[in-house]
Formats: sequence, C-alpha cells, structure tokens
Amino acid sequence: MTAGLIRTPVSSARSLRAVLGSRLRRFAAANGAMAAVEFGLVLPILLAIMFGGTQVVTYINATRKVDLVARSISQMISQVTPPGGSTVATVNATDMHFSFDAALVLFPFVMADSKRQGISWWQDISINYASIQFTQLATNCTNSADMSACYRANVVWTSTGTAQPKSGDNYRPCVTAQTPSDNSASPSRATLPRSVYGPASLVVIDVVFNFTPTFGSQFIPPVRIARSAYVQPRYASLVNFDTTSNDGIATKCPGY
Repeated sequence: MTAGLIRTPVSSARSLRAVLGSRLRRFAAANGAMAAVEFGLVLPILLAIMFGGTQVVTYINATRKVDLVARSISQMISQVTPPGGSTVATVNATDMHFSFDAALVLFPFVMADSKRQGISWWQDISINYASIQFTQLATNCTNSADMSACYRANVVWTSTGTAQPKSGDNYRPCVTAQTPSDNSASPSRATLPRSVYGPASLVVIDVVFNFTPTFGSQFIPPVRIARSAYVQPRYASLVNFDTTSNDGIATKCPGY
C-alpha cells in the first residue's frame, strides 16, 4: 500500500513533464516556421535596399568622375602656350586624342561599363571640345556678373569626331552663336552661363555619360550625367585649332 502511494505521484510527474515537453517542442517548431516565413518576406526587401544602395553610391561616384574629366581636360587645353611673338595658342588632333584618352585614367569605370554593354569605351562617354571667342556688341554693361547683353559668343572650333550618344550630338555647332542661360541651368551644347560672358575667350569641355544601373537595368532607364567646364586660356588670348594632320576629330568654324 505504501509503495503504491509513492509510485503514483512519480508517474504523474513524469507524464506531466512528457506532455509539457511535447507541447514545448510543438511550440518551438511553430515559432521556427513563423520565423522562416518572416525571413522569406523580409529578405527580398533587404536585398533590394542593399543592391539599390550600392547603385546609388556608384552613381554618385560617376557624377564626380564625369565632373573631374571635364575639369581636367579643360585645364590641359587651356594651358597651351602660344609661339613666340603671338598671343594665340593652338592645339592639334594629337593633343585632343591625348587628352581624350586621359578619361581612361580619370574615369576607369568606363572600361568596365563599356565591356558590359559590348561597346568600345569611347562610345560609352561623349567628350566634346570647343573654343569660344566673345565679340563686343555694346559698352553699356554695368553688371559685371552678367555681361551677356554686351557680348556675342562665337564658336571658333568644335570637336565633332568623338563619340556621340544615340540621343543626338553634343558638340557645339559653328556659325550659330551661343545663347546665354542661367548659371544654374543644365549644360547644353547651345548655351553658356551668363557669368562667363566678357572680353576673354573660353575653352569649353562638355562631357556626357549615360549611367546604366547594373542592378534593375530592365526597369530603370539610363540616367544622363552631363557636366561642362568653362576655363579661360591661361597663357594666351585664344586657343585655336591647327588643322594640320587633322583626322576629323575637330572642325574649324568659318571665319577663324
């Protein structure tokens, strides 16, 4: 009788533990399944944020490099020295090709991007050169920050042989005078910022690069990045183009 009284509570305790253990295991299994479902729902969002963030960083870096290309090439061309006894400096096709190829060092991303698209690197970026000479039309300009009303901007020479995008040409055309635009306006092949008008000439470099995302390119169209640099010649009154041995990379405008 005494033995029976001792065995009954032990047996009941074991049964209770077994029931609780079984229920805990089922609860844990249910939580694991729920966690797996939640992870499956959140994972695509996390991946999209991660890859999207990578593309944003790449795009920002591309804009900086395009600006660097424009500024660096403009400095190369603007520092050409004129021959003795002259105030007009000249560049030729060799000078332009050398500075154009410098884009590979300044913006090496172009190599990988062009390879991904199956095109040559010089077809992936548009780099255009132009020399601008201002002709005075009036002398009554009182605003030194905007003398566009008193000067006409004429294109002396322009590059037409470098790669142009499918959307159209980016080079500045001859004959047609450049028109003044707001200083904050987007770069255009037919306009110049009002603040650059004045008695000095200019070297203008226009760079256009169409940024194509590597992630989601089927849904996101290419983004146009355009930057222009406007620099006065450092050692000359004007930088002209020497047509000797010209291979078609540039065109000298009529009258110059």
